[in-house]
Amino acid sequence: MVEVTVRVPRDLKDVIAETSETIYVEALKEVARKRMSNVQRRLNDLRNKDAVYERKYGKPYAEFSQNIPDTLKGHDDWIEWSYLVKVADELTNKLEKLELLLGE
Repeated sequence: MVEVTVRVPRDLKDVIAETSETIYVEALKEVARKRMSNVQRRLNDLRNKDAVYERKYGKPYAEFSQNIPDTLKGHDDWIEWSYLVKVADELTNKLEKLELLLGE
């Protein structure tokens, strides 16, 4: 477990002191829901770009990266496609963590 410290203005100290822990959990879940939406949108965009490369080369990234065309364009596509796959994996991992936070 990780302890989270929340800093609030002094004027709100009395209001916060009367609040149960439940409100903080609900606030954290609301933030997670909003982040999930944004992350999912970004992931969908990356998957669409990945599909463009798959159609272009007629194979998935894993197969393409084993036999990269010996051309400048092939190399450039490999670099960009590698980046897309890496970021998509990171976003998928982030989504899984957000889902855990939400209890899904």
